[in-house]
Amino acid sequence: MATNKVEIGFDLSGLPDAEFARLDDAFYGILDAPQTILGGAIYQDVTPFVVNYSLTRGKSRQLDRYQAGKLSVDLNNNTRIFDPLYGASPYRGQIIPKRAVRITSNDDIQYEGVIDDWDLSYEPRGNSIASITASDAFTQFANQTLVGGTATAQTTGQRIAVVLANAGVQWPQNRVSLETGLQQLSNADIPDGANALQYLQTIADSEPGSIFIDKEGFVVFKDRQAQQNGTAVFFSDDGSGIPYQGLGVVYGTELLYNEVVVSRTGGGTAIATNTSSQEQYGIQSLSRSNLPLDSDASATDLADYLVAQFAQPEYRFESLEIELNDLTQAEQNQILGLELGNFVRVKFMPNNVPPAIDRYAEIIRIAQRVTPASHRVTLGLASTEYNFFRLSDLVFGRLSTGNALAY
Repeated sequence: MATNKVEIGFDLSGLPDAEFARLDDAFYGILDAPQTILGGAIYQDVTPFVVNYSLTRGKSRQLDRYQAGKLSVDLNNNTRIFDPLYGASPYRGQIIPKRAVRITSNDDIQYEGVIDDWDLSYEPRGNSIASITASDAFTQFANQTLVGGTATAQTTGQRIAVVLANAGVQWPQNRVSLETGLQQLSNADIPDGANALQYLQTIADSEPGSIFIDKEGFVVFKDRQAQQNGTAVFFSDDGSGIPYQGLGVVYGTELLYNEVVVSRTGGGTAIATNTSSQEQYGIQSLSRSNLPLDSDASATDLADYLVAQFAQPEYRFESLEIELNDLTQAEQNQILGLELGNFVRVKFMPNNVPPAIDRYAEIIRIAQRVTPASHRVTLGLASTEYNFFRLSDLVFGRLSTGNALAY
C-alpha cells in the first residue's frame, strides 16, 4: 500500500501554546535550533483524521484547455478538532479558507493547492465529517484581471512570463517552469481588464502548446514540440509491463474537424479545409479567434496544422485505470512520478484475441481516489499519432508513424 500524507498549512504562531520561537525561553529561544520556528504558516500532518480524498488535474480531451486542479478531502471531526467554533481545537482560528493543502504519496508530491471551502456535516449518532475542497492557481488566475500595457514582439513563453509578472497577477517568478515557445506573437497591447486565465490560455492556443499547474503548484508551459524526459512508463495486460484494471478506447468523431478557422488580433482570418473528409463526414468546424499571432502567415500555418491533425476520426486510448495497492513500490513510484504531458506506452490484447495493440499516448488528465482499502489512479490519455518528428527519438523519430516533420 502506498504511504499517503495529507497536510494543511496552518499558522499557529499566534497561539499561546504553540511551539514557536519565544524570546528568552531556555528551549524555544535558541536561535538556529531545530525546535525554534519563527512563525508563519507551516504544514501540519492531518493524515490520521483522513477518511478519504480524491483529486483531479488536467483536461478531458486533447483540444480542451487545461482546467484548475481540484481536491476534496473528508476528515473525521468527531472530536471537533476541525470545528471553527471549537475553542479547544489546536487549530483554532485556522479553520478558514485559503489555507495551503498538500498531498504526498511515497514522498512524491501529488497535489498542492489552496482550500476554497470547509463544509461540516453532523449525524445524530455522533459521526462528524469536515470536508475541504481545494483548487490550484488556475482558480486564482480566473479571478484576476490584467493591467493593460504595451507588449513587445516575443515568443509565447516570453509573453506568458510577462503576464505572470503583470501587476494584476504578480505570480512568484520562482514558481514557474516555462519553455520559450516556438511561435512569435505580435506587439499588440495587453488588454486592460482582460481575464488573466483566459489570456494565458489564448497565448497557449497560439503556440499551440499547453499551460497548466503541475502537481507541485508550478505554472508550466510546454511548446508544441515538448519532449518526453526519460523512458515512457509501460503498461500491459500480459505481464510484460505494469498491470492495469481498466482501459477505455474511443473511435469516433469527438475530435474530428475538417474545417479550421483561425483569426488573429489586428489581422486577417485563415481557413483550412480537408475536402475529402468533408465529403465523407460532413463539415465539422473548429474556430480559434483573436489569437495574438505575429502575421497572417502564422494564422495560416496554424489552421493547416490543426486540420491535418484532426480531419480524420481516430482510434485512441482514452483512459487507463490502475489500482496502486496491487503494485510493487517500484511500480507505484513510476506511476506517482507521472505528470501531465508525459507519455506512456500501453499494450493490450482485446479478449485475448491476437494481435495485441501496442501504442503510445500522452497523459492529459490524472485523477486519484484514495480510501482505506483502495488507491485508484486514472490516467486520461490523448493520441500521439501526429506528434512532431524528433531525430533519434525511439517514439517520435519514425517517419512511418504519422509524425509531422515541421511547424
